[in-house]
Amino acid sequence: MLRQTLPGLLWAVAMTGTAAAAPATVYFGGPILTMAGAEPQYVEALAVRDGRILVVGRRADVDRVAGGGARHTDLAGATLLPGFIDAHGHVSSVGQAAFLAPLSPPPVGQVRSIHDLRQALTDFLAKAALPADTPLVGTGYDDSQLAEHRHPTRADLDAVTADRPVLIVHASGHLAVVNTAMLKRLGIGPDTPDPPGGAIRREADGKTPNGVLEEAALARVFSAILPRDLDAAVRSLVAGEAIYAAHGITTAQDGRVTPQAWPGLAEAARRGVLKLDTVVLIAFDQDLPQPIRDRIGKPYADRLRIAGVKFVLDGSPQGRTAWLHDPVPVPPEGKGADYHGYPVMDPADFRRRLADAKANGWQVFAHVNGDEASQSLIDGVRAVGLEGRRTIAIHAQVVRPEQLVAFRELDIQPSFFASHTWFWGDWHRDVSLGPKRADFISPQASAWAAGLTPTAHNDSPVVPPDILRLVWSSVNRRTQSGDILGPLERISPYRALRQVTANAAWQIHEEAEKGTLEPGKRADLVVLDANPLTVDPASLSSIKVKATLKDGTVIFGTVGG
Repeated sequence: MLRQTLPGLLWAVAMTGTAAAAPATVYFGGPILTMAGAEPQYVEALAVRDGRILVVGRRADVDRVAGGGARHTDLAGATLLPGFIDAHGHVSSVGQAAFLAPLSPPPVGQVRSIHDLRQALTDFLAKAALPADTPLVGTGYDDSQLAEHRHPTRADLDAVTADRPVLIVHASGHLAVVNTAMLKRLGIGPDTPDPPGGAIRREADGKTPNGVLEEAALARVFSAILPRDLDAAVRSLVAGEAIYAAHGITTAQDGRVTPQAWPGLAEAARRGVLKLDTVVLIAFDQDLPQPIRDRIGKPYADRLRIAGVKFVLDGSPQGRTAWLHDPVPVPPEGKGADYHGYPVMDPADFRRRLADAKANGWQVFAHVNGDEASQSLIDGVRAVGLEGRRTIAIHAQVVRPEQLVAFRELDIQPSFFASHTWFWGDWHRDVSLGPKRADFISPQASAWAAGLTPTAHNDSPVVPPDILRLVWSSVNRRTQSGDILGPLERISPYRALRQVTANAAWQIHEEAEKGTLEPGKRADLVVLDANPLTVDPASLSSIKVKATLKDGTVIFGTVGG
């Protein structure tokens, strides 16, 4: 369907300017999917000038408005869409992970067993030439995918090196394992109590730490992997952005930035090295310095803005630390049959800080995996009168049907970690949730039916920032064993694309600038080698990003030819 509104044409004419205006670039020769509206709408051509979309519509109309000096780019059959928006992720951590030992299982990596894990750490240590006092850090290990179906322990890591501190971070980011040297450096011993909202797992004597740390117990650990100086922080962010751009993402998110980490992002913006817009969610589990408070909710400055405040109310379902109403079918080692995860944040502190956010007009983003965490968010929003503020429920994986109704009433909008069905679907069905809850995990179809405006995300670096695989997961809900979790919760390819374009822009209050191809909006574009609406839905994850354009400038790949 061709689309060009009269207001859009009038805007385009007004923007043609004088003869001194920069020449426009016209794109044509392939499907151009605007993502505007509830149904797919195509146009024949699109023109860009000065980083903005000048006009969209029929080729003849676009050429006329673009003018005689316009450049013309033939898409050669490729499909043009709005640039993808990362509805939730951690772009700095993606960049950091590129400099750490890779421990992911297939299909991301090759670590299938604890033997493989030890070998990967040994190989990395041999090549990395780390200074003597620098910890060996790995990331992405996943107990649910290891042959032993258990976490490594301090003894396993001591076998790699007993002299150097070792830290490996779970794929979820909610658990970690350290060796004996790192336990000593952190000051964690038999008499160290479990922190509120966390756990230090113990050996058979019930006292000696076995090296596995959960949730709040990781607080002292992450200082070991934070960049040591501003140069390192900038390098990580730039590396992460390059990976994002290769996946067609034009707006990234750094989804939990502490006040201690903020200076690194601010320095990257000051240096002018950011190629993507980066949306920051500032961690609000501690008091914020006034300069940071003053930046929350303000416009972009050098491609960086703090969109709102972030709360973490529980853990991860794959790590079996999500806060559930009913017990986990197969509890972790040392837990009883009534174990159902736990809250990470004190509810009284959460509501106090929620009231602070309301008083300041800040948008709230809350990590809620389990249904009890979602209920805590619902109750908190009601208690402080935060209705109608586009509060974002990040993950919302085990949300119940009646909670979706409450979300709609309170304007709590879910951003689903939809790629879980592929990466951990079998684990959720058999171990962490059980068949009934697994079938309703990330209930996107029900969210749309409830009148919500959902998005989907990869929570990178938990899984790679592959938007096309995310779309595939939303449409197919297939597990690695070939099962389909909750076939009634599958959505159409168009709705899956809306979740990473128009809906994602709306959730962060950027819908006037991004998310659809309409005159006046930013020329944030992605070019794909196939049309996601016409290929076999089972092959959506095979589509490749040919090019990514930010404000009309190519930042990845090539267009045409």
